[in-house]
Amino acid sequence: MYLIDYHTHSDNSSDGKNKIYDMCVKAVDSGLKEIAVTDHFEPSLGNEKYPFYDADRYFEEISSAESVFAKDIKLKRGVELGQPHIYPEYSEKLLGAHKYDYVLASAHKMSDNLDFGEITYNEHNTPYYCIRYLEELKALVSWNKFDCVGHLDLIKRYTSIYKIKANLIDYRDRLEEILRKIIQNGKGIEVNTSGLRQFAKACLPDLDIVSLYRQLGGEIITVGSDAHTAEDVGKGIREGIEMIEQAGFDYITVYVNRQPSMIKISRKASIGGYNKQYA
Repeated sequence: MYLIDYHTHSDNSSDGKNKIYDMCVKAVDSGLKEIAVTDHFEPSLGNEKYPFYDADRYFEEISSAESVFAKDIKLKRGVELGQPHIYPEYSEKLLGAHKYDYVLASAHKMSDNLDFGEITYNEHNTPYYCIRYLEELKALVSWNKFDCVGHLDLIKRYTSIYKIKANLIDYRDRLEEILRKIIQNGKGIEVNTSGLRQFAKACLPDLDIVSLYRQLGGEIITVGSDAHTAEDVGKGIREGIEMIEQAGFDYITVYVNRQPSMIKISRKASIGGYNKQYA
């Protein structure tokens, strides 16, 4: 099985803990063939320029690590843009000034600056915030200057902390509209395996949404651990790829210079099956 991790964060992210070099050491030890370091560029109200993200430092560290690990692993230059549809000027300026291989776009906050991770969820307010999240996703997808949407059902990560079930498949019409737009625009989604080691105990998104995406004609799909420490690099990747295969995909997607190409999933290397209770 060709193992990739296309969602990782070094200490160039405000919440990352380790150097890119350390992330690469773990990636090689984990048997990964490719790793994309997608540090956060996360504008917010009053912090639109997001000066914490130092692109020059990031690219210097990537180049330095590449000189050491080039024979062992393919190292891709990536970025995770937080709510770029709300702050397009700053995100587009960043993309225009730097040459990335892969651009993730995620909806972490609402247009009023409230973070979906800062809400106390309950049975009564969860449907409201699911719809708010879908509205942000729709606006994000319409912005369309990314490669893949990150953790498409992120809200599940947070509601599960309160033992509340939030499944975007319950809002099928809204969800289908978003997925169809992603497909129409030639973009993709990622399977984020962080949920396997968190309260959700499932990928973000899980088999139901990934299967729907495939049924609608989706082809572009990546997989990432969302590691914020070197220790978490590669965690859940094999399980995530097995789930992608179970959803009907024969290929996963990799990027060079923001151009996608397909890598065949090896069925012979797939052992067991997708276990959503993996921890």
